[in-house]
Amino acid sequence: MTGQIMSAEQVPSKGKLTGWHVLLIMLGFFGVMFAVNGVFLYHAITSFPGEDVKKSYLQGLDYNHTLEAKAAQDQLGWSAAAGMVGSDLVFDLTDADGNPLEGYQVTSELRRAASTAHDQIVEMEPLQSGSYAVNLSDLPAGRWDVQFQVIDPAGDDILFRADKRIVITP
Repeated sequence: MTGQIMSAEQVPSKGKLTGWHVLLIMLGFFGVMFAVNGVFLYHAITSFPGEDVKKSYLQGLDYNHTLEAKAAQDQLGWSAAAGMVGSDLVFDLTDADGNPLEGYQVTSELRRAASTAHDQIVEMEPLQSGSYAVNLSDLPAGRWDVQFQVIDPAGDDILFRADKRIVITP
């Protein structure tokens, strides 16, 4: 039997993977990873509006006061209903017996979940029979979270809070 023996000198050098090639491949891979992560990091930082609730740490420390206010609201027995009537946001307030409550200052805080750009607090106008309304025709269409606050006419105490999610259509 005749056989050929190849030595290392006879192996073609074209396409040979060397240590330098592996180093360049690894540097290229991690370079692309860092560049993509940098783009993601930039967009995450520039698009996040920041803390959604003002002074959330202090609110957490004062949570017992929040619970006391909620218990006081529950003792009133008031109920509320809210919704869109055309381009008006209407809020109806009744006492424990179902009688309409009039003469209160009612504000509504309108917030969007996606952005704080259009968030605002508006004063609602009193109507008859415990109804309060505000025109929202200037707001962009979409889903809005509304927090209603009924304020004591004699002072600045918030007597009642109610939350509602509404949809404004174009």
